[in-house]
Amino acid sequence: MTTPDDFRFQRMADPHLEQVAKLHEACFQGYYLTRFGPSFLEAMYGWYVASPEAIAHVALDPTGGVVGFVAGTSEASGYHRSLFRDRGGPMLAALLRRLLSHPVVTLGLVWERKDMVLQALSTMMLSRREATNESGSPVQDESQTASLVSIGTHPSFRRLGIAQRLTEFFLSDARDRGCTRVTLSVREDNVAARRFYESLHWEERSRSSQAYHGSFSITYEKSTRE
Repeated sequence: MTTPDDFRFQRMADPHLEQVAKLHEACFQGYYLTRFGPSFLEAMYGWYVASPEAIAHVALDPTGGVVGFVAGTSEASGYHRSLFRDRGGPMLAALLRRLLSHPVVTLGLVWERKDMVLQALSTMMLSRREATNESGSPVQDESQTASLVSIGTHPSFRRLGIAQRLTEFFLSDARDRGCTRVTLSVREDNVAARRFYESLHWEERSRSSQAYHGSFSITYEKSTRE
């Protein structure tokens, strides 16, 4: 019987990015970011490899193939600012290439989240110093919150405990960085994901007041001290 012990778990690195992007597509078909294509996803996940704020791990099968991943940040409040500041250039380049090959679809996606696009462009125009606090380093305190942004397991390797093990690695890493809790958001209609988190004793903290693509978002929270 296959168990999590049959897989290797390690920090996400550059050689994993192409496979992580493809796995993201397989796990989140039809989701907003997925529609920008694998090059954009690869550029985005590059942040989780390069940023000191990132928390990212992969699960590898015996051949070295990526069959699962988890990615997030130890600085939830500054995540988008840091992402756009550090990876805005590669993400914009991938977006422009996507625009040339799929102009109508890409323009529609940009317009759909024009607020986020404007935030990205604004952040890219700021200097690194202006985009961080005055000391130039993240402020950490007892109540620092981490955010689990994305987690996925290849459809052929689900129900083997891989996602649970990846979640445990994320919580441990967040705790080691001084975070006392971790939050994550999931679509209300994603019943399987909600059952998974609730089975691991994540607690619902809030629900969005506005629906996106016909579904509300639920925010869950878990203490890293559990």
